Amino acid sequence: MKNKIGFNLVFAFLAFPIGLALFREFDFESFTFRKTALGFLYLITFIAVIVLMLKKNKKSTEQ
Repeated sequence: MKNKIGFNLVFAFLAFPIGLALFREFDFESFTFRKTALGFLYLITFIAVIVLMLKKNKKSTEQ
C-alpha cells in the first residue's frame, strides 16, 4: 500500500487567511515586510500550517 500525502481541510482553512495577511504585509516595491517581526511571524506560521496540511497520514498497516 502506498503512503499518500494527506490533505487536512482544517489547516487549509487556517492557511488561507494567514497567506492573505502575509501577502498584505509584504511590500513588493522594496521586497521587504512593512513590519519585519510581524512579517516573519506570518511567514513561519504559514510554512508550518502548509507542512501540517500536507503531512502524511500514519495509518496502521493491515495485512
